[in-house]
Amino acid sequence: MTLFFLGVLLLSVSATSVFADPWYGSGAVAVGDRYSVTTLSGFAQAWINDRLVTDSASLALYVQVTFVGSYNVVFRVLSGTFQVGGKVYSIDVGLWRGGYNLQTHTSIYEGSATAPNGREGYFTLYGEDTGLSNGGVLMHLYSDFIGEYNANWHVSLTAIRYQIS
Repeated sequence: MTLFFLGVLLLSVSATSVFADPWYGSGAVAVGDRYSVTTLSGFAQAWINDRLVTDSASLALYVQVTFVGSYNVVFRVLSGTFQVGGKVYSIDVGLWRGGYNLQTHTSIYEGSATAPNGREGYFTLYGEDTGLSNGGVLMHLYSDFIGEYNANWHVSLTAIRYQIS
């Protein structure tokens, strides 16, 4: 019986905390709200010269909500950086956009960026909410892209999203 009450208590706490995140309920998020998406940990892997190379990866984005619907939130990227192995990919801010699905708790961030060698590339990052932490939402983000020297990188990130204004 004690386990039953513990289970009910944990369920009520988790249900309450889910609604603490504005993107979980369309009534809580508004056009103009700003959010930060920051990497907690991340890595990238690619086959280069017939060997698997693993390196660090990170992302920092600042987004602003431009539309709130019954099922989706649309936003634009205001600023940000994307790095693989310490090499910075310059985000072309005016061209980045994204969306969040309120039912599935998934997101997409996409836009063009300039590689360190000057080559243009297009990035699509897929995100999925995984939990809550300290006023933010934990996320898993992943992407595949062609980097410098035509290396096909697979990026996997653990990040946190939180409202900044």
